[in-house]
Amino acid sequence: MLGPVKERFDAILAHPRSDDLHFVTDGSGVRWSWCDALFMAPPAWVRLYNATGDRRCLDFMDREWHVTSDLLYDKDEHLYFRDSRYLNQHEANGRKVFWSRGNGWVLAGLARVLQNLPPEYPDRKFFELQFSQMAAKIASLQQTDGLWRSSLLDPASYPLQETSGSGFDTFALAWGVNRGILDRAAFEPVVRKAWKALVRCVTPEGKLEHVQPIGADPREFDPVSSDVYGVGAFLLAGSEVYRLALSEVPAAAYGAFLPQRNEDFAWENDRIAFRMYGPALERAGEISSGIDVWVKRTCRPVIEKWYYLDDHHADHGEGLDMYKVGSGRGCGGTGIWLEGRLCVASNFLTWHILECGPERVVFELSYAPYDAAGVTVRETRRISLETGSNLNRIECLLDWDGGPDELPVAVGIAKREGGGTLQFGKDNSWMAYWEPEQPPNGTIGCGVVMTSPATPMQMKDEAFLQTEVKRGLPFVYYAGAGWTRSGDFPDRNSWINYISTFKAR
Repeated sequence: MLGPVKERFDAILAHPRSDDLHFVTDGSGVRWSWCDALFMAPPAWVRLYNATGDRRCLDFMDREWHVTSDLLYDKDEHLYFRDSRYLNQHEANGRKVFWSRGNGWVLAGLARVLQNLPPEYPDRKFFELQFSQMAAKIASLQQTDGLWRSSLLDPASYPLQETSGSGFDTFALAWGVNRGILDRAAFEPVVRKAWKALVRCVTPEGKLEHVQPIGADPREFDPVSSDVYGVGAFLLAGSEVYRLALSEVPAAAYGAFLPQRNEDFAWENDRIAFRMYGPALERAGEISSGIDVWVKRTCRPVIEKWYYLDDHHADHGEGLDMYKVGSGRGCGGTGIWLEGRLCVASNFLTWHILECGPERVVFELSYAPYDAAGVTVRETRRISLETGSNLNRIECLLDWDGGPDELPVAVGIAKREGGGTLQFGKDNSWMAYWEPEQPPNGTIGCGVVMTSPATPMQMKDEAFLQTEVKRGLPFVYYAGAGWTRSGDFPDRNSWINYISTFKAR
């Protein structure tokens, strides 16, 4: 799928255009000469950078956005003209012409760019500033019923509710609140009011109405009209309002594919968070199919917020990333133990979310075939995490061609310099490891619980429970972590008791 996209984008990079962006000139349409284009093109360029590592994609996006912004962004009103034809036009009340859906496209486009733009990119502050300016302006123009009108600055001339621009605005404002870049107290009421109003525009049959037809400026229209872009905006808004709602649930589980940091998959509940490295990180040379841990001391979802702020190695009151997974098994990764060595998969290739909160998150990760002493192994993991639990249920399906009907599979936990305490259950059905303390951030405990007979193994840097797995038949085990500063596990004994009790239960 990436092949034709990259070929086309490479051609654009090889032959950059310098056509005038004024809308009446020939060739203006090949560049981002109308504000809608800022939703369409720039996020794709950023995603292509994430997929390829080609810095030219970011620089092209940045340069072209600035050209469009210099022409169409009104620095006094903090809104975008639809295109150059409207620069000197005015509404009936004398105000400038700013089209609701056009500005919705831009605000949502800014959110989609920022979601994937690397934190260290030099011009990121420009996009953050423009997003914040536009968000504040858009919020101030919300009407009393919760929606926005076709003309942002002359709503009286266009009194009909309009849901496509309102949907994009709701999505972008909720996105900013969920990532901690828009003040929750100021913007959450705007989002909730808008969402209720949008829902009221859906008929009992499921049709979203009050969508202005295809156009370029404020217009009167049939209030029962609908179109796919309006429905898409509504679904985008709903996806972020759902995340906002999860943050209010006392106990919620959540998972997401996060392309903004090398395509990780991360998941969490009200107790703990985890992540696994994705294909982009493998292309960058960091290879691991081990399970990473993020420790939490808040019930609210944090993973997307932490990724966006890119400051998750420091505890600001919610928890932090203090676990080192490296190339090992981390906290419950698997491998095939053959001929005295552990054979493991690389980073996951594909992901599929089956259920996403609030009671549990369930998803599947698949891996490229890998060699285990001459046997080509294919691996899929289905992982589920319930609210209130520190342990993932992991259903691992291994298949291979030829070779024996069973293979020895080892489930591992990383050991640390400085010792720590490792304990196996009396029947070797579980193991618990209490890491050395990491002042001032406390201590992490990791654990594995098996559902089939197992044999303990130890290496210098890892401990394992090994079991025999049949070809094509899934085996189930549990793995997870706890943290002293969460309040649940003040010491080693409390963690070991949690693991042993979990096994017994």
